[in-house]
Amino acid sequence: MSQQPDTFPVTTLDELKQRKAMLFEFRHPRFGKHDIALFWDGEGAYALENSCPHLFGSLADGRILRGEVHCPLHGAQFSLKTGECLDRFTLDVAAYAARVDGDTVSIVAPGETRN
Repeated sequence: MSQQPDTFPVTTLDELKQRKAMLFEFRHPRFGKHDIALFWDGEGAYALENSCPHLFGSLADGRILRGEVHCPLHGAQFSLKTGECLDRFTLDVAAYAARVDGDTVSIVAPGETRN
């Protein structure tokens, strides 16, 4: 399968399953450098903006449950699928598509580049 524009292969499925969460640096054309966190919740791969809007906690360091991640600083709960803050503790975070093709996991980040 050829790589699609804006689709960035970042890791293997085995490594993601083992680590549960990983960080990757991207560059948005307007907002600059930022990290996208890639998660494995036991059933699927998901990608979210890594920074919790409340006090900028690293979501990659949070507790991962089926379909959600909890910020390590104050426990704000985010949907892994949509980035919605489920408990309305803070603002939502951006969600990105995560694709699994064989053993390769990719993040789809439209208009962005990988650092």
